[in-house]
Amino acid sequence: PAWSVEVGERAPEFKLPSTMGGDISLSDFRNKKWVLLEFYGADFAPTCMANLLARKADFSRFEALGIQNLAASANLTFSQQTFAESMKLPYPLLSDFPGRNVMRSYGVLNDKMQVASGSFFLIDPQGVIRKKWLTENWMTTVVYSETLLKDIREIIGKR
Repeated sequence: PAWSVEVGERAPEFKLPSTMGGDISLSDFRNKKWVLLEFYGADFAPTCMANLLARKADFSRFEALGIQNLAASANLTFSQQTFAESMKLPYPLLSDFPGRNVMRSYGVLNDKMQVASGSFFLIDPQGVIRKKWLTENWMTTVVYSETLLKDIREIIGKR
């Protein structure tokens, strides 16, 4: 992508339909929680499933740090619903369809394929991006939670 948000900048606000019913906004967590926003390529893609399941496996560890996990893709909510239920995800998936505006605003839209590149943004309770992780290839890269948690602990200052 031509541009993306940088660490230290305000995270672009969003309001997207969620698999937990209703819409979820970034501002819902303002002054309450840190947010780990994960962008994934496609529902039912094996690598994306592995990534989301890694977050599920370590869900309690993220929760213990006061982090809200969110994951967004360009899939329709009903597809995400089936996908989330098949994995019994304890956190919501968000649909950035049809506009893909959130992916665009975070600079992670793969224009050619019209899907998100695998990426993660750690957003503090004031809505500022504190860390971002971008994967080389969303179709093959699985990011295990330990990598993320290690960095997150350092940033939050919890050992």
